Amino acid sequence: MDNSIGFTFSQIKYMIRLYKLSDGRYGVRSVALAEALGVSKPSVHNMLRSLAELGMIRQESFGRAFFTEKGRILAEKYSFCYTYLEKQLAAVCGEGAVSENAVCGLLADMPLERIEEVYNKKAE
Repeated sequence: MDNSIGFTFSQIKYMIRLYKLSDGRYGVRSVALAEALGVSKPSVHNMLRSLAELGMIRQESFGRAFFTEKGRILAEKYSFCYTYLEKQLAAVCGEGAVSENAVCGLLADMPLERIEEVYNKKAE
């Protein structure tokens, strides 16, 4: 896995939400992403531009964002790790006690090698 990319918690949050909305394959309109995240369209525009600069997504002129192959693979791994961590933390802290921001913050602090290790446990 490419360890030169370190994502912020916000980038991870956007990638996970975009992955879920797109089912990993389809384009998502900026307005749909803004509604899902409860943020403004300019915030989405800025983040999508940032993710495009990192090679994670590509955007059409119609405003749809699509994952690149590299972006889709990373988003799938982050999405899996998000669900895994959320379940583990809920077992310790109680259902509903862990926020989306907290889990994304943990993911942002994890080295990409560890994300890969957790994702690879998926097959076990």
